[in-house]
Amino acid sequence: MGSRPGSRRADVLPSDVSHVFLDVGGTLLFPEPSAADIFRRALARRGHSVDRDSVSRLLHTPETVVSLIRPLTQERVAEYYRSVNARVIEHLGFESDDAMLNEIHHQFSTPVTWKAYPEAVEILKDLRAAGYRLGVISNASPTLPETLRRAGVATDLVTVTFSSDIGAEKPHPKIFRAAVARAGIPPEQALHVGDSYEADYLGARGAGLHAVLLCREGRPPGPCPSIRSLGELATLLKAGHSRK
Repeated sequence: MGSRPGSRRADVLPSDVSHVFLDVGGTLLFPEPSAADIFRRALARRGHSVDRDSVSRLLHTPETVVSLIRPLTQERVAEYYRSVNARVIEHLGFESDDAMLNEIHHQFSTPVTWKAYPEAVEILKDLRAAGYRLGVISNASPTLPETLRRAGVATDLVTVTFSSDIGAEKPHPKIFRAAVARAGIPPEQALHVGDSYEADYLGARGAGLHAVLLCREGRPPGPCPSIRSLGELATLLKAGHSRK
């Protein structure tokens, strides 16, 4: 992969990448029900109809981010995510109230089950066997390590970096720099993979990491290297090492 964020090629990766970081939601794991469905159901119960794709697209844009400026204490987690949920409802064109926000928070807190994508466990083991050190970089709450463990992907991860611990969320460079600092490597030896163009691709590139966008459907919203599935990642990295 070239050094310019505008490169469109996904078959060119640097040969000196030693660490691979991955996003969690939408990349390694998926929720049941999905975040988009939780918002749609809460609005539908109040007579508002919103299509799933519109909500899903909104959740991948920086407009819904409520910026952190310091790490979240456990006491502030609910307050923070309440603000995030209110922002989503606002950008969908509706007003939220306490009852709606309580319902959404409950749906995210209790019934959601996070599951690994079918190829996720296998690709992590393959990358680890190939000598790569693995980690995640996620906009997430302190429950993330337990979520990863329950989904069966934690054992292959060396580092877990999440926004409520760092005090910044992707695409802010602070969270990416914290991840490479924990790994003990310079940014140019790290590759980040995620499904959000703004948060994952542009965020990682802005912090000096290499990056690839996971775009399972449709086309990337901007010029960038992209893959259709995590299964393509090992092939790309192998191609990079073959040019040494």
